[in-house]
Formats: sequence, structure tokens, C-alpha cells
Amino acid sequence: MINNKKISLIYIACLFLFLTLILFPNYDTKTKLFTFFVKEKLQSPFIFVSNEVSNIFAVININKNNINDIKKLKNENNYLRSINKYLLILTSKYSEQNKIFQNSNLEIPISVGIKVLGDKNLVYNKNFIINKGFKNGLNIGNYIIDGLNIVGRVVRINSYTAEVVTIKSINYGDEVFINGKSYIVSGTNNNYLSFLRQKESTEIPDFKSGDIAVVHLDNVTLRLGIVSFNNNQPVILTSDITNLENLRVITND
Repeated sequence: MINNKKISLIYIACLFLFLTLILFPNYDTKTKLFTFFVKEKLQSPFIFVSNEVSNIFAVININKNNINDIKKLKNENNYLRSINKYLLILTSKYSEQNKIFQNSNLEIPISVGIKVLGDKNLVYNKNFIINKGFKNGLNIGNYIIDGLNIVGRVVRINSYTAEVVTIKSINYGDEVFINGKSYIVSGTNNNYLSFLRQKESTEIPDFKSGDIAVVHLDNVTLRLGIVSFNNNQPVILTSDITNLENLRVITND
């Protein structure tokens, strides 16, 4: 006798298989597509974070490379400045030949090369010590120059050393000429000098940005800075004292 229960189970299984094939003819393909869809969604945030991290590291590396390039350019600039100063010194040696061939009375100031001994970073009072003194022909008031730019003046002196007050110091003062007129200026412990009103002088100065402030020594003209304006007040901008190599002191002023 045929088992009706077994027949019923077989029938139900066949019916289920038939319906599955009818309703889901591409069952495996759909599952595969759905799996890749889920995989993509799960990977998206990790891929995003990975790309952001890679971009950050790339920017950091580019920044480091740019910093290294800037340092190299600064070193090259300082090197070229040193060469330029050296060439200025060499050209001064041909003054006598110029007198002979040009029959002129060109005078080059007598100067002595110096070396900075201490406080090269101008930390304490914007001054520094040099390795020359009155035994080398120096006197108080002598100008320290970088090319033809004034760096400072001798304020204290011993036999073989001297102290130089720089144009950055509040203790620096000088008489300068701008457009042929005389003015008194004072340091400010900053990168500029301020003007001081002279006695018996009521003339209002007519300055323009870029006017050059100079100091006259015999037939030599030294440059102190250029006129600028700070809060509508005229000041003299000075060059940045960063390279204290190849400085010289004028000894016949």
C-alpha cells in the first residue's frame, strides 16, 4: 500500500522547487549582484578614510619639501650676499688705479675687517662685540658697515675689542640727510628708526615713501634706510641684520 504521507511530502517538495524555478529563474545571479552591492557599501567608508589619510600624508610631504627648498634658497641667498660683499671689497682696492687712469680724487674710506665675537643674535640689547679695538685704529663713533649699509657704531672700546650699538637699538642715534636736508633719528628696538624734532626747527618735513636716508662721511655716502610710514608717522626702515659676516669698520671718519 502506497504511503500517502510520503507522497504528500514529495509532492510538496516538487511544488516548492517548481515555484522557486518559476519565480526566481536567476537566483544565483541576483545573489551575486546583491553581494557585491553590500560589499561596495561596506567598503565605501573605509576607502574614503584611506584616501583622506593618503591625501594628508601627501600634503605633509609636499610641505616638508617646500620647507627644505626654502631653507636651500635662504642659504643660497646668504652665500650670494657674501660673494657680493666680497666683490665690493675687491673693487675698493682699485681706487688708486682709478685715480691714476681717471685723474680723479676719488676717496675710499679706510676700513678694517672685523669678526663678531658675542651676542650674534642681538638677544640682550641689540648690541654685539667685535674683535678689534683702539690698537687696530678704531675709535668711539666709528661706523660698522655691510657693503655701504650702516649696521651700527662703536660705543665702547678696549685695546683689542669693542662694543657696537646697532641701528636696531633704542640707544642708537644719528644725523641723517634726506633729499639734502638734515634730520635727527633714534632707534626703537625694532626694524625702524623714528624722527626727533630738532631744536629751533619748525619746518614740517615733506617725506615720501622710498626716500633714502644717508650719512655723509667726507666724500663717502653711507645708507641708513628708506622712509616709510607707521600709523601715518614717518619712520626709517632699516635692513634686516641677519648676516654678521664680512662686516667692516670705517676708521677715518
